[in-house]
Amino acid sequence: MKKLSAKLRASFSTRSWRAGAYSVFAAVLVIAMAVVANLAVEALPASVTQKDMTANKLYSITEGTQLALAGLDRDVDIYWLVQEDHDNVTIQQLLYKYAEYDHVNVTRVDPVRYPGFAAEYTDEEVADNSVVAVCGDKSLYIPYSDMWTYSDYEQYSYYLNYYGQEYLDVFTGEEQLTGAILYVTSDRQPTLYCLTGHGETGVSESVKNALALANIRTQELNLLTEEAVPADCDALALFGPVRDLTDREAELVDEYLAGGGQMLVTTAYAEEDTPNLDKLLEGFGLDLIGGYVMESDSRYYHYGYIDLVLPALGEHTITAPLLTGESYTVIMPDAQALADITSDETPGPAAVTALLTSSDGSYVKLDAEGQASYEQTDDDPVGPFLLGAASEREDTGARLVVFGSTRFMESEFSDMVSGANLDLFLNGASWLCRQEQSITIHPKTLTSEYLNFTDSAANGLKIALTVAVPALFLAAGIGIFVKRRRR
Repeated sequence: MKKLSAKLRASFSTRSWRAGAYSVFAAVLVIAMAVVANLAVEALPASVTQKDMTANKLYSITEGTQLALAGLDRDVDIYWLVQEDHDNVTIQQLLYKYAEYDHVNVTRVDPVRYPGFAAEYTDEEVADNSVVAVCGDKSLYIPYSDMWTYSDYEQYSYYLNYYGQEYLDVFTGEEQLTGAILYVTSDRQPTLYCLTGHGETGVSESVKNALALANIRTQELNLLTEEAVPADCDALALFGPVRDLTDREAELVDEYLAGGGQMLVTTAYAEEDTPNLDKLLEGFGLDLIGGYVMESDSRYYHYGYIDLVLPALGEHTITAPLLTGESYTVIMPDAQALADITSDETPGPAAVTALLTSSDGSYVKLDAEGQASYEQTDDDPVGPFLLGAASEREDTGARLVVFGSTRFMESEFSDMVSGANLDLFLNGASWLCRQEQSITIHPKTLTSEYLNFTDSAANGLKIALTVAVPALFLAAGIGIFVKRRRR
């Protein structure tokens, strides 16, 4: 027994045992260090561990959102409504970015396991990857379908007609989510009163929802039943009237604007004269020419449609977000022509800024309804024309924004230009409601960008990868082998 114990002790003192013990200790130490390192990295925010290498920063949030989230002084709960294994990676990564901020709490909720949860915030049928933003008693539901649109109308139509599928490659999730957070955390919500009784087009639910995301409430107003414009009116709106304001309505609107009020007007083709509306516009240095604007220059209209005008953007607070960074295009269907009647020689009481301008090759069909042809004739007024303008009276501080189209803000046309039309409209409404600080976050396109090679470059790359690189490694291996054999 003593011999066995001595032998065992002796075996622990051998060189091989010490080498083996050292190896085991080193392996355990490395494993422990790896575990600690993994736990430490996992605790780091996604902004540190994940780098967005996409050209359009698809998995990053803009500076505007960063400032908005950093400035929060109350908690916001974001509920991500999604079943297990139904995650949308783009939305998931976006929510991870928001969750890094102190006052933003992101919670995943399975709508199948908790079917009554979403009913507290919406009556709609909830699709996976929809989101709800909640702060106190205020909440806003963002359906998954509102976070996607398309960049190419022709491609979208092709897929829809031939495959029965929507080709959606533009992500608007950040715009929707940041807008929802600003809405639920805002104590004050400006009111946009929309005038009725003049055959107006009205505002669609999608536009109303977009205004709500911009923290602007809409309310209908019939001035024929009112003694004055309501005291809580932040701005009036007149969307596509085909009949004129009555004398009484015009008087009430004049009183409101004389007190420094604001007004948004979108025009529509009207067969009858509108002297009261014309007088209102003239007070802000603008004249409504009317008719339909056509483009003869193919660079300024949507392919195949000379009445879908692509105007140039002027410089103003309203258009600034569309002019910075990426260049955005606005499309104006059924556009009415406007003219700036102020000049340097005879300045009027208002300062007019062009927001949208047609080209020198544009012309107006004054009697466009029912015409068989929109081809230019000698009688047609020739451009350029204003298709959108902002004006501010120097004596009262009143503001007016006019767009020469009512349909331009609707999704049918706004989606054709990646939402730029709706952004422009919302910027105009925010400017009128004195919310210049409201941020505009533009959609991000998911379309892949390919690296193209010429045939010679491609052949050279093939040779390098299949012959030169393997030969280099083979030569290095042979050199190391020969060197070791000579020792």
